[in-house]
Amino acid sequence: MPRIFVSQGLVDEWLGAGRVRLEGDLLHLDAGGAPMAMFINPAVYFDRIDGQDVDAYDVLGVVKSAQELAQMGAEHYETSVVLGDYAYTVIPGFLAIPVGPDGTEQILDGVGWGRLLAGLSALAPGRV
Repeated sequence: MPRIFVSQGLVDEWLGAGRVRLEGDLLHLDAGGAPMAMFINPAVYFDRIDGQDVDAYDVLGVVKSAQELAQMGAEHYETSVVLGDYAYTVIPGFLAIPVGPDGTEQILDGVGWGRLLAGLSALAPGRV
């Protein structure tokens, strides 16, 4: 299942500018001239470890969903995650999965991924 991480800051920016529409757990956007919906699930990107040089859980640079954090026994609050004896700074956001009109995961071919990338690039120039 392809997963795309989108930061909370970008989603807030896009919503504020009216560039996307949020309907429950679905984020609607224009993907290169074609409407597209993406199911979003809360997640974090592990940016850095605080106060330690060793990443004992090997999560730096990794995205974990809220469910995965719970399974790991992690405590998440805003931009921090505590995992065992280690504290991490994280970027909150969402894992986004393209879905079709019926809400099921959409398998994208090269053209579909190109449209999605073009749509995301238009929403966030220089960031995608």
